[in-house]
Amino acid sequence: MLIVILSNFIILGICKLIGISQKISNFYDIRADEELSQFFYRITNGIKSWLKAHQVYLATIAWGYFLAIFSFLMMNTKWTVAPNVDVKYNIFTYTIGVRQAMVLVNAIIFLLFLKFIFSLTNRYWFSTIVASLLWIIWVVANRIKIGIRNEPILPSELSMIKAWRSLLGMVDGWILLLVVSVIVITIPIIYFLEKKYRLPKQKWYSRVAWLIIIPVIFSSVTFLNHEKSVIHIISGGIGNDPTFYNQLAGAQKNGPTQQFLNNIDVEVMKKPSGYSKERMQQLKDKYRKVAADINKDRVNKFKDQVVIFNLSESFSDPNRVPGIQLSNDPIPYIRQLKQKTTSGTMISAGYGGGTANMEYMSLTGFNLSNFSPTLPTPYTQLVTHRKYNPNIAQSFPEAVAIHPYQGVYYSRTEVYKRFGFDRFYYLGSKYKIKYKKKIDRSPYLSDETAYKNALDQVKQANNGEFINLVTMQNHFPYDRNYYNNSDKYTPVGEGIDDYTRNAVQDFSTGLSYTDTAVKDFISKIDKLDKPVTLVFYGDHLPGIYGGVDMTKYGIQLHSTDYFIYSNKYAREHGARNLVSKTEYVGPNDFIALMAKQTNSKVNAYQALLTEVQEKLPVATLNTQKSTVNSYNTHTEFVDNNGKIVKYKSLSKKQKQLWEDYKLLQYDMTAGKNYWKNN
Repeated sequence: MLIVILSNFIILGICKLIGISQKISNFYDIRADEELSQFFYRITNGIKSWLKAHQVYLATIAWGYFLAIFSFLMMNTKWTVAPNVDVKYNIFTYTIGVRQAMVLVNAIIFLLFLKFIFSLTNRYWFSTIVASLLWIIWVVANRIKIGIRNEPILPSELSMIKAWRSLLGMVDGWILLLVVSVIVITIPIIYFLEKKYRLPKQKWYSRVAWLIIIPVIFSSVTFLNHEKSVIHIISGGIGNDPTFYNQLAGAQKNGPTQQFLNNIDVEVMKKPSGYSKERMQQLKDKYRKVAADINKDRVNKFKDQVVIFNLSESFSDPNRVPGIQLSNDPIPYIRQLKQKTTSGTMISAGYGGGTANMEYMSLTGFNLSNFSPTLPTPYTQLVTHRKYNPNIAQSFPEAVAIHPYQGVYYSRTEVYKRFGFDRFYYLGSKYKIKYKKKIDRSPYLSDETAYKNALDQVKQANNGEFINLVTMQNHFPYDRNYYNNSDKYTPVGEGIDDYTRNAVQDFSTGLSYTDTAVKDFISKIDKLDKPVTLVFYGDHLPGIYGGVDMTKYGIQLHSTDYFIYSNKYAREHGARNLVSKTEYVGPNDFIALMAKQTNSKVNAYQALLTEVQEKLPVATLNTQKSTVNSYNTHTEFVDNNGKIVKYKSLSKKQKQLWEDYKLLQYDMTAGKNYWKNN
C-alpha cells in the first residue's frame, strides 16, 4: 500500500477516533522550580489517564493486528511454510517475524475498513463487530477455496457471486449454520453495547472527509502493478510480493486481502487496432485458405500421432555461457542427437525461472510479449479464469500431463482441466507417479522417473495422444552438493567464484543424468510400432551465472537447447526432419514445428502459427533483463542468426502478419472469441 499517505491518514484517523484534541504541551507544562520527581509523576499519571480514557480504541487497534495475523495463519494448510524450495519456516515465525511488515499493512487495511463503516453509520460497536465478522468470513472463505483449489479468492471470481446459491451448496452445512448462528447472536450484543457503552460520535465533517479519503486510498491499488508508479515502488519496498505464479504462496506472504488487491490491476492485453467481429471473420477466412494450401502436402493427422512436449527443467548447455567451459561434456548424447534431427536454440522469455510461461507458450502458440506488463503469469492470471483456452492438446483424442512434483505450483491442476487434459499425474494426485527414484542427495524425482511414467502412457495409447511432460530433476538450488563426483564437470574460465564453480558442477552433473535418461527413453520409443514424436526443450537457464553481464550477453543467457525427434515408425509413416529456419525458435513455435515434422494437417489457427514460425523472427521479452513472473517488458525480435532486429526493419508483409497474430491472440485471450464463434 502507499504507506506514507496511508500511515498519515490512519494516524490522523486514530487520533480523531480516540479524541486527542488537547495540546501535548499540557503534559509538559511544568514550572522551572518543579521537582523532577513531580514531573515524572505527572507524566505517568497523564499516560495512565489517557490509556484508561481510550482503552476501547487501543483495544480495537490491537484487535485489528490480531485479525491480520489470523488471516495470514489461515492461509496455511500445514504448520510449516516454504516460501522457497530450500527454505522452510514455522508458520508463526514466518508470519510474525519474516512477514511482520505485511501483517501491519493488513492491520491498517482492516482499520480503514472499520473506519469507513464507522463513518457511514456513526455507531462504533456496530461498525467494529460488523467489520470483524466480514473480515473473518472473508478469511474463512479464502481458506475454503484453498482447500478446494489451492489458491485464494481472486478479483476475477467476483462475477461468481451471481451464482451464490450454487456456491453456498459447495460449503459444508455446519459452516453455514455456524455463520447464521453467530450473526443472530451478535445482533443483541450490538444492541446492548450501543445502549450500555455508548461512545462519542464523529462530527459530520469528519465523517464526510473519511468517506472520501478511504475510497481514494483504496483506489490507488488500480496502479499497484504499474511498474513505475509510486504505490508499486513503495509497496515493493515494504515487502509486498505478489508471486503471481503461485497465488497461494502470495496469500501466505501478503495475506489474502493484500493478495486480492495485488490482482486487481491486471490488464490481459491491449486491444489491437481494427479488432471487430468482421475483422476476425476475414482473418479466419484468410488462414483457412492458408491451411488448405499447407494441407495439400501433409499426409497425417494429429489424431493418429503420439506427441510428447517435454519441458526439461533448466536444461541448457553451460558451455554456451560466456566465460564458462566445462572440463567434460555432460550431454554427449543429446549433442550428437541434435546433429541428426530437427534441433537448435530456443530463446527463453526468462532467466532463472518462468517455467510455466514457457509451458504456456508452447501449448498455446501465443507469445508472452504480447500480453500486458501486468499479466506476467498467464497460467494463474488468465487460464484459470477463462472457459475457452485454445491449445494443442485439444487437437488430440486424449491428453495427459505428467509432472513428478507438486501440482499446486502455477495452478496446474486447474490449468490442465481448463486446457482439456484428461489426466494429470503428479505427487498427491489420484493418478499416481510410479517408479519413484531420486539421485544421491537430490530432493527431486529423477528424469528417469519422468520418462518411465511417460513411456507407460505412450504404450497405453490406443490412438493419438498428447503428453505434456514437465520434469523437475534439475530445479534449483544448485549449491547443496546434491550429486556425487560433480567435480567431473568443473568449469574453467576467468572470474569464476566458488559459488558459481560449485553450482555449475552440481547443475552439470544433473544434466549428465538427463542425457542418460533421454538416451534410454528414445531407445525405447524407437522400438514401438506407433508414431511417436518428442519435442524436447529447456525452459530457461539456471540463475547461477551472476558474473555474466546480461546487458552484453542477453541472448546467450536466454538461449536453451531444443530438439524434435520422431521415432522410426513415425519416420516410416511420413514424419521428416526439418532443415529450414530451425536454428533459433521460441516456445510458441513448437506447435507449428511439430505439425511440420509429423507431416500433420492443420486448422486455420495452427496455419497462422505456422506462418509466424516460418516468416517472422523469434519474438521474446527484453533479453537484457531477467524477466521472471514479475512484469513483462517490451517485445524484442531475434533473427535466425541469433541477432536482435528492430520492428521497423520488418517488411510490410511481416508487420501485417505480426498484427494478424496479435489480433488472434487478443481475441482468444482477452476478446470476445469471435474466431471460435465464427
